[in-house]
Amino acid sequence: MRSLVFLLLACMVSAQAPAPYRPKATSNLKQIMRSIALPNSNIIFDVQSKPPKDEMDWKVIENAAMAIAEFSNLVTIPGRLRENGQPVPVQRADWNRYAKGLVTAGEACYKAAQSRKADTVGDCTDQLSESCSNCHDVYRDRPQPAAANKK
Repeated sequence: MRSLVFLLLACMVSAQAPAPYRPKATSNLKQIMRSIALPNSNIIFDVQSKPPKDEMDWKVIENAAMAIAEFSNLVTIPGRLRENGQPVPVQRADWNRYAKGLVTAGEACYKAAQSRKADTVGDCTDQLSESCSNCHDVYRDRPQPAAANKK
């Protein structure tokens, strides 16, 4: 009898527990590229031509680097679509490797920004540029056949 009561209470508690939040893609890939990746990359690249003047400028660069690192999570959310309506190939090993490259580049640029040296940030821009190019060379502006998305 006691175990039946316990079971009923457990069921009631679990029935009342809210479902865990599951991220959902609300924008297509091009939209998040243009609204998050591009402007934040430009902030980092601009250090080479417009060195930061004060602490606030450095915080902006640090935040841009973290946005790049976190952006990798956004491009790997299942259900995200490309502008052409095709799904982002989150199950492909190369896609995930490229996304991971953004984390590495973003973290490197964050660390460089913490040094408060424009030259050090300039050094991380090659890594950032390469992480973007690796993916763009394969996926940008190229139609992906449906079979390629299933690999």
